[in-house]
Amino acid sequence: MKTGDGTKNLARAIVECNERRGVTSDDLSSVGAQQTIEKSVSEYTPAKHRALIAMRCCVSKRPFNMVRDPHYAEEIRLLRPGTDIPSPATVSRDVNQVYTLGSKQVKEYFLVCCLQTH
Repeated sequence: MKTGDGTKNLARAIVECNERRGVTSDDLSSVGAQQTIEKSVSEYTPAKHRALIAMRCCVSKRPFNMVRDPHYAEEIRLLRPGTDIPSPATVSRDVNQVYTLGSKQVKEYFLVCCLQTH
């Protein structure tokens, strides 16, 4: 068997595997993308990571310094090597921003509700 035949077999197997997983050539060109269990492609961004941490702190009542947990850092680096983890101060600022922006929307909601009932 020629070396080229082995390479063609490998390339064909890759294409077949990607088709089974539902990954298109467009998906493969996404930098930092990874396929999820639902066979959709998600792209990591530091902003999405920070938003997820802020929401975890808000919804699950986690302390801002949870990002300093060595097991959390190990988990993040296992899933995405080289990822920078924000500091507790950054998490605090993000949570405060979520609260500030969210409270404005709640205020506007109740103003509209109260005006409609009178």
